[in-house]
Amino acid sequence: MKNLFYILFILISSYFNLSSQINFTRDTTIKIFENSQELLNAWNGGTNSAQISEIDLNLDGIKDIILFDRCGNKLSPYLNVNGNFIFSPQFRTQFPDIKSWILLEDYNGDGKNDIFTYSTAGIKVYLNNSTSNLSFILTSSLLLNSSSGINIYVSPMDLPAFSDIDYDGDIDILTFDISGGFVHYYKNMSVENYGDSNHLEYENVNNCWGNFYEGLNTYVLNCNNCLCPPINISSTNKSKHAGSSLMAIDVDGDNDKDLILGDVSFNNLNLLINGGDNQNANIITVDSSFPQNNLNTIPADIHIFPSAFYLDATNDGIKDLILTTNMQNNSENKESCWLYENSNNNESPEFNFIQKDFIQTEGVDLGENAHPTFYDFDGDGLKDLFIGNYGYHVASGTPVSKIAHFKNTGTQQLAKFTLITEDFMGISSINLNTSLNRAVLNLYPTFGDLNGDGLKDLILGDADGKIHFFTNNGTTFNVNTPNFENIDVGYFATPQIIDVNRDGLRDLIIGNKKGTISYFQNTGTQTTPNFSTETTNWGGIDIDSSYIQNGFSSPKLVDINGEYHLFSGSISGRTYLHNNIEGNLYGLFTQLNSINNNVWEGGKTSISLSYLDNDSLIDLIIGNQCGGIAYFKGDSTIYTSNNEIQNTFSIYPNPATKIIYIVNNKKETINIYNSIGELVISTKKDKINIKNLAVGIYFVKIKNKTSQFIKQ
Repeated sequence: MKNLFYILFILISSYFNLSSQINFTRDTTIKIFENSQELLNAWNGGTNSAQISEIDLNLDGIKDIILFDRCGNKLSPYLNVNGNFIFSPQFRTQFPDIKSWILLEDYNGDGKNDIFTYSTAGIKVYLNNSTSNLSFILTSSLLLNSSSGINIYVSPMDLPAFSDIDYDGDIDILTFDISGGFVHYYKNMSVENYGDSNHLEYENVNNCWGNFYEGLNTYVLNCNNCLCPPINISSTNKSKHAGSSLMAIDVDGDNDKDLILGDVSFNNLNLLINGGDNQNANIITVDSSFPQNNLNTIPADIHIFPSAFYLDATNDGIKDLILTTNMQNNSENKESCWLYENSNNNESPEFNFIQKDFIQTEGVDLGENAHPTFYDFDGDGLKDLFIGNYGYHVASGTPVSKIAHFKNTGTQQLAKFTLITEDFMGISSINLNTSLNRAVLNLYPTFGDLNGDGLKDLILGDADGKIHFFTNNGTTFNVNTPNFENIDVGYFATPQIIDVNRDGLRDLIIGNKKGTISYFQNTGTQTTPNFSTETTNWGGIDIDSSYIQNGFSSPKLVDINGEYHLFSGSISGRTYLHNNIEGNLYGLFTQLNSINNNVWEGGKTSISLSYLDNDSLIDLIIGNQCGGIAYFKGDSTIYTSNNEIQNTFSIYPNPATKIIYIVNNKKETINIYNSIGELVISTKKDKINIKNLAVGIYFVKIKNKTSQFIKQ
């Protein structure tokens, strides 16, 4: 029986390999090292403009966190594992689609944090209705002012405050109106009208909460009845509100809410002290160096548009302060998550500065935008990873673009990457823009032999749509021709060197900001390339054209089983796949929808593909706008036309060492067998401890569905 069972699994596995479409499964197990230290969350996709909230992701009673990045609208869950926050992307699909901002608060008092997020010029709310698994249900698509029937206005740039302002047990709202200046107070009438906190029924009870007016990081106090001395803020001189972040907490322990406020064009946070009470707020002082004067610590100095979040980041049961930027672009991209530990309590916090790179320090973070490609630099048979970027933030001026080199220090079966340098060959200091005699932005690398000497050369694309040629002399790369052959594809050139027409000469394909792709056939010789002929709009491809004008195509042409497939990243973050290329180089290519939906890592993506684990399935790395990367392992799983799994299911992580997760909403029996057909685990849990299993391949069966994983 065991042998029969084993043969059955082998046949099923073989069928998967033969019949599968091109699919990928996210994998975070490949190790990456920087400065001899393993990065705990290497594949977390980077962090630029974070919004951070607490939530219990796996329902174990321990608060985890989610990090939403305005850069690319990317939501990243982190499990709290023994005091460490571990990137856990398997929970991402259980959240609704989020845009602009997200804040989590428990509005109905059931101990589960609910979602408040941006809707069209307002707020929508999802109730956390988790029982055995994390889940949410939409309860309000747009919160209204009950007295007027008009939506509670919130700008996509703003962060409102959700807090129990009047201490009656339900969640109220503070937000700026469209014209700005005054904070509007929307009182939740749930307790008054229903005797509980289960409802979201808001009434605008005060159009100038705290009796103050906020200008450009300046404040006028004592604005009783919304009239400010010595000026009268009338409707005739109001200007459109630019952007502010709000957080309401009791800083001084007097049982009313003070306000922490950040402005879009400034780097400091302001603490507004409420000298009134929880029924009648009255701001009496403004501390513009917060939190320095709170406990002689350093003040906030976020490059632009600071925002504050109050949650337990140090796992001591006391809420701490995290400061970030709420600006989508032009943010400090490696040190923009400042952590201040609360050394007192939640009612009278005392904040002490700890670090500037909370969460960020544990992941690959290459500034703004990441453009990965593979090249075996040292000829050891292992593909190294090279990642260009738009640039690292410079507060005083133009970003600095670099190429990072991660050497593959693993094996053919299991890659491992070690950072060698963030500035490969010192390219950031080379003035490739010869007309202005300065370095270029947005370095996009590709490698290939263009001069027939058997050594792969380097082509760099830049933000101006130009490309630059470096020759390989066997030990280093030297600038051969800036602005190579005067090629110009508009803006944001994303080149690849590849023999498109299979004539033995390396050609060029180049994506651009518009979302189209240009094909430059090499009509020269093995030693002297010629790319004078450009085929624009190659294959009829226009990336993301149905969503937005600019697509930011980043093409990669890959030979899979003797047939070319064209992959491309995009501004939306979607990975496109086309075929019907062979023998049809000047026709229209066919777009395929066979890449499963989990291949997504935020917006403005660049991609690279290679065989990293010697399993005959091509693997995918995605770089994104936030400067991070994600790895998707080639997957032989079969999907239906609706992208649903057929006769199989996902196991995460895979390979694994201690724990695997299996989505098992129906609580069906999960049976795990070893390689000789012996049943080793039978459970109905979706979190399974495999620590005591021997290293090897295991087969998993749920009714008629089968899958497998590797225990490392």
